[in-house]
Amino acid sequence: MALDWRLINSETLASINLDCLLQEVERFDCNTYRDEVSRLERDEARWTAEQRECLSFVGAVLTMMLHADQPTEPFGPMFVMGEQRSAVPADFPKEVLQDLQAWAMSLTDPELRARFLDVLWIQARSFPAAQGAVEAYLASALRLEHPKEWTSCHKRLERALRLSTGLGKGGAALRLRVLGEIEAMVQRHRGTDPLYLTLRLTKLLLEFKHGDSRQFAEFAKAAAVAAEDAKDFWRAKDYYQLAAECHRAAGDADGESAAMRCSAESLVKEAELAHKQPGRGAMVAASVLSDAVEAMRQVAGGRERAAELHERLLLLQQESVTELKPISTSIDTTELVQRALAAVRDRPINEAVYALCTMANPPSVAKLKHEVHEQARVAVFGSLLSSEVLNSRGRVVARPPGLEAGADDPKHEGLRWRMFRHARLGRGITVQAMLNPARMEILVAHGLDRLDLASLIQYSPWIPPGHAESVLRALLAGFHGDMLVAGHLVPPQLEALVRHVVESRGGATTMLEPGGVQPERPLGVLLETTEALQAFGADGVFELQDLLIDPLGTNLRNEVAHGLLDDSGLFGADVLYAWWLLLRYCVVTSKIVERRQTESALPSVADAPDTRKVQDDASPGMNEDSAAD
Repeated sequence: MALDWRLINSETLASINLDCLLQEVERFDCNTYRDEVSRLERDEARWTAEQRECLSFVGAVLTMMLHADQPTEPFGPMFVMGEQRSAVPADFPKEVLQDLQAWAMSLTDPELRARFLDVLWIQARSFPAAQGAVEAYLASALRLEHPKEWTSCHKRLERALRLSTGLGKGGAALRLRVLGEIEAMVQRHRGTDPLYLTLRLTKLLLEFKHGDSRQFAEFAKAAAVAAEDAKDFWRAKDYYQLAAECHRAAGDADGESAAMRCSAESLVKEAELAHKQPGRGAMVAASVLSDAVEAMRQVAGGRERAAELHERLLLLQQESVTELKPISTSIDTTELVQRALAAVRDRPINEAVYALCTMANPPSVAKLKHEVHEQARVAVFGSLLSSEVLNSRGRVVARPPGLEAGADDPKHEGLRWRMFRHARLGRGITVQAMLNPARMEILVAHGLDRLDLASLIQYSPWIPPGHAESVLRALLAGFHGDMLVAGHLVPPQLEALVRHVVESRGGATTMLEPGGVQPERPLGVLLETTEALQAFGADGVFELQDLLIDPLGTNLRNEVAHGLLDDSGLFGADVLYAWWLLLRYCVVTSKIVERRQTESALPSVADAPDTRKVQDDASPGMNEDSAAD
């Protein structure tokens, strides 16, 4: 902030007569004062150079945002843009502020006096300035008291309370006076204010253990009942929770439990209201009722009611699935389709299938992160919101948070979920525009059968021993479009393949527990091993986690294994992509071994190169190397 501090002094500030300048404003808060000062400052002919500089200083002080709940840093910048920001207290030199104390004390407007004296206290640690600021904040809060426009009043009372508390023993009397004013305001409204003034003030009184908490509980209940009558059930829920806190402070366990039950029932009423309202429906109702179930479980004796509500929640979640609407956009994939068909058309069956296996690659983790951050840059607000991930039956299986600025670790759930979403979009286009057209072209041209497929995968070292028939049936079903069969065979065979690859490279696929029990390691653990990373590459591992096991992703393995995916879901793009992935792993690794045998003039697969070496050659860039051959 570029101010000429040599021009700013008490005499010039006094000549401006700030109280007089601002006496015609309609609202008595710093935001309104700042706008008026800015307007007056533009009238350059009216002011001397020193006065204009003083007006700029006044505007800078008034620009700061009051964070009353942060006693160590109560003022922050109004805006931050890159490396630039508006004023904060540290911008004002201590020596200049000390010389302005008498002027600040002389201001008659309590809002102005509170702001300048508070800044002086923060920078110069002047005890008289702090005392004066507390007094001024009280006066300003009383002037701003309003049952509906309550936030300004509350902020000033909270700042006065926390400032006086920070003065230690010297501020004890002031702190009691502030608490007395807060209690008096609560007594005046008695829960009749239509929003949150009583709630926020009562929380301050409870925090500082001041006043009759039993009486505050009655005020909170009155506010909750009024909110329910107005069908504002969220506010009712908050006030019942406040009543519970008041009863807890009074040592009344029964009263606390009753209030918590009422709070949970308010959410039930909100869910019922949402279910009937256009634009909200079962999906919103299920989300609210889920919170109600959790709240009821915390209530003493509320387990039976929670179970009853959970049954209702399951019905709403099932209904909510029917409310999901597809979001679509038009993409011209003609060129992609033509290229895919050209890659397999008029070719021998082995070349056509190999071309199908090599016409796509796993999405790049680095590219997915870049896409997520680019979207967040454009859609800032959406990137900050948390979300709910639903399974095939509408149950909430994960709640990814908003995207943190600069998040780079894919393990961060907000980033990971968004990367999975982008990957799934690309996967859908790949399936619809490339893989499925090529599959159908091969099927029509060659009428693929078991012998054809068996010859294409017979040398693959990635097919686990004893699984060849299961893999063959899964691949044949997929080629013929029988996704009901393929969808149930592919996920477990992909897991078996991963387990076999990790084990053949020397990785541990089991655990040894006390008593000699050796359970198998879950697929998620296997995919995090060094062996899996070496075999599939970082992009391939991320793709398998998304496709098969991560609740933030497609989670296909669990959806199929637990019977959650219905028949129509098995014909989706994700199942066909998983089928193609299994085909790709088997066909490409088989071709590499076959080629090595031919080059070495080896008569049988038993004399093939070391399996781990083959896997090194076959991952993760096997597409490019093999396609070049």
